[in-house]
Amino acid sequence: MKSAWKRAAVGVLCCAMAGAMGAGVARGQAKAAPTPEEAKKFIEEAEQRLFDLNNKASRASWVEENFITDDTEQIAADANEILNTASAKYAKEAHRYDGVKLSPELARKRLLLELATNFPAPDDPKAQKELAQVLASLDGDYGKGKWCPEGDKKPCMDVTAIERLMATSRDPEELKRAWIGWHAVGAPMRDRYARMVELGNQGSRELGYADAGALWRSNYDMPPDAFTKDLDRLWDQLRPLYLSLHAYVRGQLVKK
Repeated sequence: MKSAWKRAAVGVLCCAMAGAMGAGVARGQAKAAPTPEEAKKFIEEAEQRLFDLNNKASRASWVEENFITDDTEQIAADANEILNTASAKYAKEAHRYDGVKLSPELARKRLLLELATNFPAPDDPKAQKELAQVLASLDGDYGKGKWCPEGDKKPCMDVTAIERLMATSRDPEELKRAWIGWHAVGAPMRDRYARMVELGNQGSRELGYADAGALWRSNYDMPPDAFTKDLDRLWDQLRPLYLSLHAYVRGQLVKK
């Protein structure tokens, strides 16, 4: 009697589990089959949200680049963190509609959502904040950077003044000094730049790309590897002209 009772209980339990699993599979199948109307709604909402966030981040960056202080740098970092995190989120969610038959216009918009961020933030709040801080600090340091030709003595030259000198000077020694001097300004940024690349690669892999470079190369209506091959093909065609032009310019400079 007890054995029969146990067998009955086990049977009921198995049926319940099978029913729950069947319901779960059904829900999964329903979720895996979005409609074109759902895709259109998602794309429109994502576009509007990213448009608003991009405007806010652009305003914050403009203020930071024109009035570089610790406060404006933090404001820009906060705004870009929100934008970058949202862009990565929508890029992941957009893949749900990869198999949905859409109009060419909507299909293009879906693809652009998947490629909406240059340095996608990893799916981790601490990493997202760190990436935003690194990007803002690099931007601020580049804008604040100065090269002093006479050491600590003034006047010193910022990036705009050095660009002007490089464009107008014909003195090889002066150009060399400016080149070396400005690159010394960038040396303290090296570790942060490497960390930026590391975080961007991590975020790109979470989106299904090998690294941030593969993400960037996906922006040209072809797979990343195909873009690399096409670029090599074009370079092989252009290389003879480039070498001839380089040799000609060098010869003309020697005459001077």
